[in-house]
Formats: sequence, C-alpha cells, structure tokens
Amino acid sequence: MKFSVIVPAYNAADYIKGLLDSFSRQSLNDAELIIVDDCSLDETSQIVSAYDCRLIRLSENHGPAYCRNFGARQAQGDILVFTDSDCRVAPDWLEKIHAYFSGRDLHAIMGRLELLPSNYLGDSISALGFPAGGAIGFEKIWRVDREGYTKSLSSCNCAIRKEIFWKTGGFDETFPYPGGEDSFLAYKLDKLACKIKFCRDVVVFHEARDSLIGFLKWQFKRGISSFIFSKRVDHKSEFVSLRMWSCKNIIEQYCRDKRFPLILVLLLTSLTVQLSGFFFARFSRNFS
Repeated sequence: MKFSVIVPAYNAADYIKGLLDSFSRQSLNDAELIIVDDCSLDETSQIVSAYDCRLIRLSENHGPAYCRNFGARQAQGDILVFTDSDCRVAPDWLEKIHAYFSGRDLHAIMGRLELLPSNYLGDSISALGFPAGGAIGFEKIWRVDREGYTKSLSSCNCAIRKEIFWKTGGFDETFPYPGGEDSFLAYKLDKLACKIKFCRDVVVFHEARDSLIGFLKWQFKRGISSFIFSKRVDHKSEFVSLRMWSCKNIIEQYCRDKRFPLILVLLLTSLTVQLSGFFFARFSRNFS
C-alpha cells in the first residue's frame, strides 16, 4: 500500500515551509509528496524545490480543486492523502493513516484539525467551527455516529482510496475557492454508499485566523461556495438543518465563556456575510 500526499499551494511562501518541515519528520516516510503550485506570484516554488518532494508548477491559476485533481492524476499511490499548504502535520500522521487503512475495509478517513492558540479575536473565530470543526471540534459541526462514521470531510486532513476518488469524479473544479468542494466530494461518496471514518488521532495543525477583514472575506467566499453546493445536491433542507444544529452547539459550548459576546457577534456576522455571498452568487452570471 503506497500513499501519495497532495497539497495545492498558491502564494504560500510565508507558511509552506512549516508544512514541508513537518512532513520531513514523519515516523512513516514511505510516501510521495506532491506539491501543485497554482501559478504562484511569490517564492513558493523556490522554497518547495529545496525539499525532497515532487513539484508541479501550473502555468495558469485554477483553484485548489483543480490542483488536487491534477496532483491525483500524477500520483503513484493507491491511497490519496490531502492537506493544505498552511497546515503542519503531526509526526505520526502518515503512520496513523496507514494503520487505519491496513486494518479496516475503509473507503475514506477524515482526521482532526487542531487550531493553535491565538489572540482574543483569533480564538473567538476558531470557536465558530471552521475549518474542519475549528476549536469546538469536528463532531460538533458535522454529525458522527456511534461507530465513528461521518458523511463529511475536509480537504485539510483526509485520505481516500484512489479508485474510490475517481469513481466520484474527484473534486468539483467549478468551486473557485477553498471550501465547498470537499463537502461536495463527501456528498458524492455518500451517494456511492462509501463510508468515511472520523479518526481523532490523525492530527493536522493549523494557525488560527486572527484578521477581521480576512474573516469577512473568507465568510463571503464561503457563501459563494454554499450557493454552488446548493445547486448540486438534493435534500437541501438537511444541510440547512445541520448548520442550525452546529450553531446551537456553538452557543451551548461557549455560553459561559468570557469570549461569548464576541463569539456570538462573529457567529451572527458570519451567517449574514455568508448569506450575502450566497445571494451575490445567485444573481451573478459567473455562478449561475
């Protein structure tokens, strides 16, 4: 069983070294690392080229979904592992993934994202559950059953058998931004009756988002992605219900926290800005 780790990168010079250094410290080193540089304008490619990995440079910018599919087509492994250029992986990350696929008849797994401590604003943003469950945890944003299976995954920390990945058609490349394309992949996996195992001990680390302007831009883009997602799925009410359930969990989790007033404001703001992005996309010719 061979693993191919695929990472899209765009203007990642400020942080991709952290990922590459963490990958070099893996307890299981029998895996290829493929970095797909999405026509970066900074020194991303120069930094990556100094490491023992495969670098693919695209001549045009296409977005992360396209990059992941491009990397998957070049991959030699029969297990495709995905993370992001702004993440850092735990030393036993690949070893844990190998153990899950070796001992079980799994189609895909979703690992845990651990957000690093930040300032007051950053920790409050992390409490909202994104990305991949944020500080509150994956199980409070997406449902996980008693056996540990879920119908969701995030591309920052997941692994899928290659044959299953291509049965779904891979990531939908019409999603222009990070977010939404991984939820739709999980949706397609569920349609094929494929199981996704949530594995808490498969850990990736991520810096918290601590910029208010960056947060607002991120939520607007998530709204656009939500519109694209809504056009592709059935039973839309189930996903609305899931979002309401996750909001309830956030309020219950943090209602006695000293940061709760800010968390509540950020939660309501995120919903409002996402709705703005949703309706912007709905009435835009670019996304209709």
